[in-house]
Amino acid sequence: MDSPWIREIDLGDGVLLRAVREADSGSALQTIRRNYSHLRTFMSWVKPDHSEAEVKAWVDRSSAARVEKAGLAFGIFRGDEFIGAIGMDAFDYGPQATEFGYWIDAGEEGKGIISRGTAALIDLAFNELDMNRVQIRCATANTRSAAVPERLGFVKEGVQRQAIIRDGKLYDFAIYGLLAAEWNGKNE
Repeated sequence: MDSPWIREIDLGDGVLLRAVREADSGSALQTIRRNYSHLRTFMSWVKPDHSEAEVKAWVDRSSAARVEKAGLAFGIFRGDEFIGAIGMDAFDYGPQATEFGYWIDAGEEGKGIISRGTAALIDLAFNELDMNRVQIRCATANTRSAAVPERLGFVKEGVQRQAIIRDGKLYDFAIYGLLAAEWNGKNE
């Protein structure tokens, strides 16, 4: 089995999770720009003039985090086309915890890609990286994003009221947590 730090994950239906490379920058930029209206409300980093330099900087940060074992970012690809991103970061090796994040092209929503990818990363986090806790945080108004942890058995641990501002509006932020014993017990 290959190292979790260099893993590629086949999600089926021609969709693959893999580390992003500098050569993916152009495809990633096109997807980000095409999805500006779709992403802007809940993704603080997206902007209408997103640049290739910003995408390359993300690729570089992702590669460095992988080397330092501080995070695992994956591009989501349908064939060679970049259709989104998913990963885990904010590794805290004391309590063995990490946080997941994800986004996908509007045309790929509703196909189960993010749920399958999140489930694969949960298995990776708990069974290969020895994490004890994973969490997902999202705006309560982002119902598609919140459906993922709810579908996968996370516990909604709380809501931070008016905790984020996106697109000039305050949003409540939900926190979902899942422990290794809960996931592995469910999947035995």
